[in-house]
Amino acid sequence: MSKGKKIALIVSMVLVLAVAAVLNVTLLNQETPNNNDQTVETGFFATSRLDRQTTRNYEIAELNSIIAMEGDEYADARKSALEQKQNIVEAMEVEMLLETLLKAQGFEDVLVTVNAAADNISVIVDKDELTREDTVRIYNIIATEASVSPDYVKILSV
Repeated sequence: MSKGKKIALIVSMVLVLAVAAVLNVTLLNQETPNNNDQTVETGFFATSRLDRQTTRNYEIAELNSIIAMEGDEYADARKSALEQKQNIVEAMEVEMLLETLLKAQGFEDVLVTVNAAADNISVIVDKDELTREDTVRIYNIIATEASVSPDYVKILSV
């Protein structure tokens, strides 16, 4: 990779981080006029999604820089980077699908995190307390859509 490309990559990563920081501060300072508890929870979900996306953008940028390396000596690294990038994209798609389905089931806000390198799925639900019925509905959706055993699913409420 040429020196110019490296500088451009570093500058673009710094810009992404700066934008993420500004958005993070902006989202944390937003207030809902009627309910301060709702502001904290909404801020948590928005901030968590932003942090997740910022991290993924950084990971993908790093993988793209490896994929862009020229030369036969980097063939294995490029292949591995492509596989890792595909795993991240698949995890993002599953997260979005599960979040949408869980919201459709009546959960006000949900954050789903899928580990791209393993079968672990974490679900955070915007609800003071989850009933057994809530937990079963969440597990059923995950088992159906992600084919993951309940042993690899963690469900939390906030």
